[in-house]
Amino acid sequence: MKYKNYKSAIHNFTHSFISIDYMKSGRLALNVLIELHNVGLESKATFDFINESIKPIDAESMESRQLLDDYLDWLPEHFKNHKCDLTKLDKLEITFWTDFKNTLPYERNRNDRVFKVLAKTKWKANGRNEEVIDISQSELIPKRILELEQIPKRTEIT
Repeated sequence: MKYKNYKSAIHNFTHSFISIDYMKSGRLALNVLIELHNVGLESKATFDFINESIKPIDAESMESRQLLDDYLDWLPEHFKNHKCDLTKLDKLEITFWTDFKNTLPYERNRNDRVFKVLAKTKWKANGRNEEVIDISQSELIPKRILELEQIPKRTEIT
């Protein structure tokens, strides 16, 4: 198990977690941010995969807990595929955020919006120092979805 593999595994894990992709869960991290935004709070949340917690407390819901559980279920397989020992992971915390007021029209279709999701992942493994991975990812979303105030769950898209 090479230590350098952890960085790649955690980078990929973070990208999957913050993306608009239903491959690992029927829930989306983006909906956590939308729900915070809709109640007038900062669109920023932290998921701690070691302590199995979600912050702020306002981000706790059945859906966000299911998202955390789904990604926790996938984590052992993901680490195994990257030849990493999950038992040596001491910290894995993803803080992610966006600014829904700064979406941009998509040049090919004015009914779509482009927005940026940012993430800071703090991790520590194998008794080494804590490391940080910063990721920004642009996403495309239909304008009507933003007006619905939540991206539908996978089962609602047919």
